[in-house]
Amino acid sequence: MNDPTYLTLVVEDESARARFEAAVAAILAAKIPSPRLIVTLEGDALPAALIGTLVGGLRRLREVGGAIAVEASTPALRDALALYGLDRVFALPLDPEAVPRSRRLRWVPRVAAATLAVLVSAFGAWPVKAAPATDADTTDPAAIIARVIERNPTLASYQGRMHVDIRLISFPFIREHLDATTYYKRPSNYEVVFDKLPSFARGFEKLYTDIGDPANWEKRFVITPAGDADFDHHRDIALHLVQRVRGMIDHETVLVDPASWSIDQIRYDYYNGGSITMSQSFHNVGGYFMLTSQRADISIPHVRAVAYGSYSDYQTNVAVDPAVFVKNN
Repeated sequence: MNDPTYLTLVVEDESARARFEAAVAAILAAKIPSPRLIVTLEGDALPAALIGTLVGGLRRLREVGGAIAVEASTPALRDALALYGLDRVFALPLDPEAVPRSRRLRWVPRVAAATLAVLVSAFGAWPVKAAPATDADTTDPAAIIARVIERNPTLASYQGRMHVDIRLISFPFIREHLDATTYYKRPSNYEVVFDKLPSFARGFEKLYTDIGDPANWEKRFVITPAGDADFDHHRDIALHLVQRVRGMIDHETVLVDPASWSIDQIRYDYYNGGSITMSQSFHNVGGYFMLTSQRADISIPHVRAVAYGSYSDYQTNVAVDPAVFVKNN
C-alpha cells in the first residue's frame, strides 16, 4: 500500500482551505492508487467553511478509492469533531464501525459538554415576529422570506433576559440552568451574552453563534418549497434549505406561519444522521410581537438532549453598544 500524504493546517489561517484543496488536487494529479491523506488540525475552533472543504476533498478522493483522516491537536478540536461524528467520517480505515468501541465511547463526556454549548448558543435567533399579512405568494421562497424578514417598523433595538434549562436524556444525564442577556439592533444584529457558562462547556460557545439570519438565506442557501406541514394545530409553509458551501449539515427545514410570517420551527439534519429541531413562540410585548419561548430537541450519535428557553424583561428602542455585536474570533 502507498504511503499516506501528510498535511498540517492551522484552522485560523485564511489559507488553510486553499492549501488543503491544493494537496487534494496534487494527489489526484499524481494518480496514486487508493490515496490516503492524513490532515492534522491545529487551533481552537472548527470553522464550518473548513469542514465543507474537508468534506468536498473526501468525496473527491473516495471517487478514486481514497480516504482522508483528520487528527486534531487540541481538545477543543477533538471535541468538535466528535460532536458531529466527523472523527468517524474522517478516519482510517474507511469503515467507521471498525473504530474500536472503547475509542468511540471515551468521547461521551466531551460530546455532552459540546451539546450543551450547541443548545445554549442556538437560542436567541429570530427575535421579532413579522407583522401579519396574507398577500404574499406562498409558493415563492423569495416572497416568503421577504415577509419573514419584515419587522415591526418602529422597533430599532431591544435587550432582554434569557433563561435556558438543559437536560441530557442520555448518559451522563447532565442538567444545567443558564441565564443571559440577548440584544438586537436593526437591521440584523443579534447577540446572546451568557452570565456564566459551566467550565466544561467553555470553548464551545462559538460553535453555533450564527443560527442564521433570514436576510442572508438566499446568499447562503439554495431554497426550494417543500409543501406544507402541521404545526401546533395549524398549517405552515415548509422550505427546504441546502448550503451553497456544504458543511456538516445535509439540509435544513424551515416552517413558516403564513398568517403571521413568523418562523415556527427549524430543523437541522446532519450528515452523521443527527438532528437538531428548534421550535419557538411569540407574544405581544408592549405593542411588539417578541420571542417569548423556545424548545430545542437534539439527537446526535451517543447524545440525546432537550432544552427550554424563556425570554423576559424586554427593553425596546434602547441604546445598544455596538461592541456587543463584535465577534471574538
